[in-house]
Amino acid sequence: MIPQAMLKITEKVKDDILEIIFSDKQLVSKSYTILCERGTEIMKGKIAGFTQRTCLYIGELKKGKYQFQMDDHTTSIFEVL
Repeated sequence: MIPQAMLKITEKVKDDILEIIFSDKQLVSKSYTILCERGTEIMKGKIAGFTQRTCLYIGELKKGKYQFQMDDHTTSIFEVL
């Protein structure tokens, strides 16, 4: 499990890129899910490798609020403008 403080994401997305920042460089092999406001799964994937920062292209998402969930434990909210 990644504690909330160990993971930071872009909260206001304007350029179709969601940036994910981990507080420490770590060997990451984590599943993520992006959910709409109602909790419906929109996207799913995996982040792998020794990384501190990664970006996801989310251009197909419409304007609105979404949840980024990491390994079913850590959830953060972001908004596509």
